[in-house]
Amino acid sequence: MLKLPKSLEADARAVSIQQELTRNMKPLWSEGRLKVPTLELNLALEKALSLSRRAGQLRGGLENIEACLRREQQGLDALKKRQLGQDSGRISRLLLMSSDGSERFYRHCESLLSGHGDRIAGIRLNVPSQVLGQKFFGKDAQVKVLLVSHKDFVVRALESLADS
Repeated sequence: MLKLPKSLEADARAVSIQQELTRNMKPLWSEGRLKVPTLELNLALEKALSLSRRAGQLRGGLENIEACLRREQQGLDALKKRQLGQDSGRISRLLLMSSDGSERFYRHCESLLSGHGDRIAGIRLNVPSQVLGQKFFGKDAQVKVLLVSHKDFVVRALESLADS
């Protein structure tokens, strides 16, 4: 399991956040090897995600997210080559999935989580893609997956889990 971001380690809510991240763990698809928690989209998490969206740190769509993670990984790999980076094994990104994806969709998400498992945590939200799209991208949007792409906003989203 990934460690919480450093700024949350000493937080009084850290235990509660860890409990939420390990509660109701299920495979993403019928033959999935990776288990993720299924959580509700509570008001505190919704506010944290809205703030991330306004700051340009909430991305939607598998292709967009995959491209973003690939670019970030190239930068991290370059830092490692110069011995400036280190594997922290800490959550610095959150992948949030709707509850109505197909098996193919969840296999793709599992592949993303496995490929970037040293920094990304996955959560399935008990909410359909139409609701996710409307809340964060507009009336007619349908979004099955979101990425919180900055550690400060990841911390806010994780803190919201303790408020559930």
